[in-house]
Amino acid sequence: MQSRYHLGAGTRIFTGSNSLKGRTSLPPEPQTKARMPSPVAPSQSLAIARELAARLLCAIGVPALARRRLRRKLTILMFHGVEAAQLSPPCWHVLDVSLFSRELAYVKRHFNVLPLQEALEGLVAGTLPDYAVALTFDDGTRNIARNAAPVLRQLELPAAIFLTTGPMGTNQALWPDRLWLAFARNNAAEVDLTSLGLGKRSLSSPASRGKAYADSVDRLKEMPDDARLSSLESILTTLGSAATDDAGPFQLLTWDEALSIAKDGRFSLHPHSVTHPILSKCGDEKIEHEIAESCAALERETGCAPRIFAYPNGRPQDFDERAIAVLSRCGVRWALSTIEGFAHAHSDPLALPRLGIGGNLSFAAFRLLLSGAGSLRHLSRKTIANAVRERRLRIR
Repeated sequence: MQSRYHLGAGTRIFTGSNSLKGRTSLPPEPQTKARMPSPVAPSQSLAIARELAARLLCAIGVPALARRRLRRKLTILMFHGVEAAQLSPPCWHVLDVSLFSRELAYVKRHFNVLPLQEALEGLVAGTLPDYAVALTFDDGTRNIARNAAPVLRQLELPAAIFLTTGPMGTNQALWPDRLWLAFARNNAAEVDLTSLGLGKRSLSSPASRGKAYADSVDRLKEMPDDARLSSLESILTTLGSAATDDAGPFQLLTWDEALSIAKDGRFSLHPHSVTHPILSKCGDEKIEHEIAESCAALERETGCAPRIFAYPNGRPQDFDERAIAVLSRCGVRWALSTIEGFAHAHSDPLALPRLGIGGNLSFAAFRLLLSGAGSLRHLSRKTIANAVRERRLRIR
């Protein structure tokens, strides 16, 4: 059976380029017909306004000015998958390779990119160079080898890959990705998600499918672990995708592939749990298993005891003192969260912040995020005024 999902050339309206990519030309309307402008949804209007504001701030030099304030801190970027084109329906954690390449070229020009462990050791020792950045990839999907690694090698940039060790070498995708595949491959016009408190949801367009998927994942993340697993299987059955041997763009690396990537020393391998659960929602035994077994698997395969771990999902509410205690027993020195921020000498080494880079982030927004000015409301009038002043001086 042919998969319904596709790697579309889906139009990204604002990417920092001057043209609209992927637009299909239409024949002109007969002149006798008056064409009314299509109404713009409030959410779309807000997104357009934010993008225009982001582009304006980049044009007047805010990223360069803002990142000076953070030059002594460590920026850890978090990526996931990289595909040849955007996924449809939308999937936040998968970038297309053209945007990924542009982002990394920008990072190389403006930052000092270090191997992750070297950066963390420098942070502790106080020897971190200014504008230090480390690149990380969570989950360990095969498209990292196929699409991300060639870009990284061309730019001569190091990166750390955090592996979800349980399904490696199988055709099984991680649970959030199984759900995306189910929504993408289902032909129904709507789905009943009442069991998640979401009612009946339209699946009539890629955007509506993407929204139904994202809302479902968010609800599942808040459930106790056993309830999450049960509800997931129920939804997959409803969508006609309870069992599949095709992980599509979410196929995980095999151990041979992971070790091959790391052979030249540019890429390092680290644990990310066994099955990617929300650790704080698990019982004590499962927390122990998820952390200890993934660490043990890395040591068996690489010959080195891991010192860095990345929490699955990684929000403040997704890990707790039980997980931290297990990490300590396993000899882990640093753990990465998904808490947005920049690491400094006084950061909790077992809850280090990162910046999540998703496919919904335009190039202008990416530049602002890296500079610490990612949220427009956090920008002071003084910062903007100084940027405008410097811009005027350069023009003169």
